[in-house]
Amino acid sequence: MTGSSSQIRLLSNAIEFTNQNHRVISQNLANVNTPNFHARQLSFEQLLAQGQNNSIAEGKLPEFKPTDTAGLPARSDGNNVDMDAEVGNLRKNTLIHQTLIQLIGAKFDTMKAAIRS
Repeated sequence: MTGSSSQIRLLSNAIEFTNQNHRVISQNLANVNTPNFHARQLSFEQLLAQGQNNSIAEGKLPEFKPTDTAGLPARSDGNNVDMDAEVGNLRKNTLIHQTLIQLIGAKFDTMKAAIRS
């Protein structure tokens, strides 16, 4: 059963990652016309690093730290948010989130079936 609970914990952390990533992407989109605003992102490596962290075992939700997106050209007002790229990131993040929700739901369905039998 510990294998199942650790898988659920990892899926839960991945879902939290997509939740926080959605907020970061939404902030980028909301500030597309804000002078000197720099696009930010969460890195998947942070999620992988959290998988090794003991705080996950304690049931704490991880807090991921957004960083400035490197390599984006700035416009004349200093803003470097690319609307098309951010909308694409938002769609990708939504698909990943939906997939994770389906995976954790299937895990719970398997556990319910095992309990019933």
